[in-house]
Amino acid sequence: MEQSRVHPLFLEEEVMRYAYLITEDACNILIDPGAFFHAERLIKALQAFVNPNQIDCIILQSNDILNITAMEKLIAMGFQGTLIVNETTIPYMQSLYQVQIKTIEELDYVLRLENNATFHFLTMPFLPFPDCYATFYHKEKTFFSNHFLSQAPHEQKGIKNLIASINAFHELILPSVDFIRSFSKKLIKIPIETVYPRLGYPIVKDEIETVLREVVLFDFYNTKQMIQQNSNKKTTYNFEAICNHMLRRLATAYHRHDIVDVFSGSAIEIGLYPQLEISQTSLYGLWLWNGFFDIIYQKKGATWLAHLEPIVNRYYKSYKVPKPEIYKVKTVEQSLAIQTLQQDKVSLEGKVLDLSNKITETTDKLLRCPITGLYNQRFMMQHLLNNLPMTLEKNQSRYLIALQIDDFMRINKLHGASVGDDTLRHLVYVINQVKKEDTILFKQNGPGLFIYKHQTDKKQILEFIKKLRNEIKNATVFVEAITISMSLVSKEELNSKYPVPDQVNQMIEMAQSRLERAKQKGKDQFLDKDSDEEQFIEGFILLVDEDETYQNLMVTIFKRMNYQVIVAADVYQAFELLENNHVDIVISEINLSKLDGFQLKQRMNAVSTLKDIPFIITSHFKNLDVITRCNLLNIDLVLKKPIVPEELLGHVKRIQDRRVKL
Repeated sequence: MEQSRVHPLFLEEEVMRYAYLITEDACNILIDPGAFFHAERLIKALQAFVNPNQIDCIILQSNDILNITAMEKLIAMGFQGTLIVNETTIPYMQSLYQVQIKTIEELDYVLRLENNATFHFLTMPFLPFPDCYATFYHKEKTFFSNHFLSQAPHEQKGIKNLIASINAFHELILPSVDFIRSFSKKLIKIPIETVYPRLGYPIVKDEIETVLREVVLFDFYNTKQMIQQNSNKKTTYNFEAICNHMLRRLATAYHRHDIVDVFSGSAIEIGLYPQLEISQTSLYGLWLWNGFFDIIYQKKGATWLAHLEPIVNRYYKSYKVPKPEIYKVKTVEQSLAIQTLQQDKVSLEGKVLDLSNKITETTDKLLRCPITGLYNQRFMMQHLLNNLPMTLEKNQSRYLIALQIDDFMRINKLHGASVGDDTLRHLVYVINQVKKEDTILFKQNGPGLFIYKHQTDKKQILEFIKKLRNEIKNATVFVEAITISMSLVSKEELNSKYPVPDQVNQMIEMAQSRLERAKQKGKDQFLDKDSDEEQFIEGFILLVDEDETYQNLMVTIFKRMNYQVIVAADVYQAFELLENNHVDIVISEINLSKLDGFQLKQRMNAVSTLKDIPFIITSHFKNLDVITRCNLLNIDLVLKKPIVPEELLGHVKRIQDRRVKL
């Protein structure tokens, strides 16, 4: 039988603390070496196998002081290998030790040795520290679980005793069982035969399934780190720790120094190292909680608050942490209006509450898609206006993905509108399972979605797209198997001489027109700059008119202005084209055979994905009756024939520009 390559190194009796040595062919790897006071015992245990100068790699699964300070002794005794850490640990480690450092993000979460042995890194936030991770050693099928599945001191007397000690440890140091449940899902498909925790005994193959099943059932409310219930069942919150979680959430989208600058000169002082967190404040409790968000709103407005909103909602729903007041009032103007009404008379309090609810509901309707709950295209434009000009790191870019479900209108017709809505919601769910937290999902004005990646490189974005398309093909949540068409636009493709609003408009137009060309190539297509052979198109116009001479004239005129025109001779053909193509503007004659232009707009108004498409109607007759019917149907413009081309082009351009002028 082949001898195991994994060697547990016993460091401390009181808490059963272990480090782990892996002796691979021509490569020695040490996991979690421990604190400085462990160093003497660590060196002695190591020397039974290797000397410190023979260690090629040290994996630090967390950056707490009880795990990294033994490094000082190892370096003094000749260690010259590579440290593997998470991204947030880099500044701290570089300031302490002059050794080569790689991040798990840089390695794409896999360490590959020359003999093809692999170590897979799994992120595990709040188990128990932010930015922790665990390691799966594929060759030995061993899982180094960090604090997860660690144990309180106990005797090895059966599986029940083991589970009880794991539950006791989890309850002592972890935020809540929700974090355990979330991480446990990652382990289902991993063929683990032995678990090596940081504290406690190894868990063998016959025990693993039972342990994982039982520990997620042990429900504990929270820990003393963030939320505490005393004997009187009164709940108290560690708002400083929760605010630190918010800071790390912001750091996924904005530069750390920008975040520190926001709080400069305020009652809350933020430190950069060893990690982004509150270093000093005169505020406490709810004053700190509300003050933290007030400062963000005053300096950065609603965009930063929107980035924090999902995690604020999670704390509220899961742990009843009160929402910051700024989220209740939405905007300063609304807050002032409500305060004024509340001061008038006590008898008006009910009306003020009703008004506040209506304002909140209206604001959500303006900013969110009612079907998916995603922020809409208008909100995305505002986000891009703020984010697009920010400084990028070297070899990084910003990317916008546009995507639509192929044959979405057919699914709607075949299964009904409610199933179509569910299909969109299921698509959002699948994307959320694949994307990282720094990737933002928005709803297009039409039936599609946008995915915005604020900072990454071309290789990573293409890998994300490949993974996403495979996940969608293999997903079982849809009423029928679906495919998606996608387009990709990078910041480098934009005209740098344009002002930022025009760059935002250009990025969206390029993504949508490229998506339309992808759909024209067939189903399940993807286009980016390298695969898109056609010129940039300003937009797509649907022209509905029976006059072939007029059709040819309009096609020629708009082609000169980089618009693509698709032509329909009647309402039935027009509606079919609308269902299967992206259309930016409809230009329709009133007098058509079978059904007229008014009836086309009436049908479009009945479809949620079509009713907001700008609509221009043309006719040889423009009178009060025509104008009245147009107003009732929400038609954007009435033009009398013969059309003056320059007038029509001007109107089309202004309607297009409205989409970026918020």
